[in-house]
Amino acid sequence: MGIDVRHLSYTYNPGTPFETKAVDDVSFEIRDGEFVGIIGHTGSGKSTLIQHLNALIEPTSGSVLVDGEDINFSKNKTSLRRRIGLVFQYPEYQLFEETVLKDVSFGPKNIGKTEDECLSAARQALQLVGLSEDSWEKSPFELSGGQQRRAALAGVLAMQPEVLILDEPAAGLDPSGRKEILNIIRRIHSYGTTVVMVSHSMDDVARLCDRIIVMEKGKKVMDGTPAEVFSCVEELEAMGLKPPSAALLAKRLKQRGIDINDGIYTLADLADELKNRLGGIKKGA
Repeated sequence: MGIDVRHLSYTYNPGTPFETKAVDDVSFEIRDGEFVGIIGHTGSGKSTLIQHLNALIEPTSGSVLVDGEDINFSKNKTSLRRRIGLVFQYPEYQLFEETVLKDVSFGPKNIGKTEDECLSAARQALQLVGLSEDSWEKSPFELSGGQQRRAALAGVLAMQPEVLILDEPAAGLDPSGRKEILNIIRRIHSYGTTVVMVSHSMDDVARLCDRIIVMEKGKKVMDGTPAEVFSCVEELEAMGLKPPSAALLAKRLKQRGIDINDGIYTLADLADELKNRLGGIKKGA
């Protein structure tokens, strides 16, 4: 499933003293199977942008094409929206049913699936996010924060979306919960689901994404591979973004005269690079 964003703009409170252009003439494509990260400082337009991708917001101008159809004006709008799952920041606030299983079954039930189909989809989704069966009949509010986040994610996955859009999926979680939820997202992508993730964590984006879009004041200012984007350390810092720790450390080492290859942005790559450099020094000694 391809998504084609064309000259998208969105203005809050048009015609009032509070008029704000949140998205300004943004264009890009998302191809099948990609893992795209969207980064930017607070207020850069990231969250507003992704809410257009499944027609939660209708653009002021421009269009969003899903498999060639304008999602806002298509006769198949409802069908197209079901294929794109959107997970809000703190999605656990939307849990409401008596049990976890009922909550995760709600989405499929709402689109007319049979009870057996709903339960089957819910069980598969809960297994995918790693919630054990002994939690399925519990109230969602008895779960830990990390478990609630996984239950909320399962509710979206039960709809079997082809594209999964996540707004700060690890926000507010402790280090263990953060690692778990990001590993789940990585697994979902490995099964062929296209993933779009908004995140403030440059290290998370560096580890997971194969492409990054940078937003600044409502505009798309960069679009490239992690190596391409994170090589622009000064530009990112000027936008108030802290590049991955590995990219910053590589930059500092180069400034001190150590020959480090360009395009390093993960700690694993930096460790390998330093190991190779040290090995070369020892051999020449």
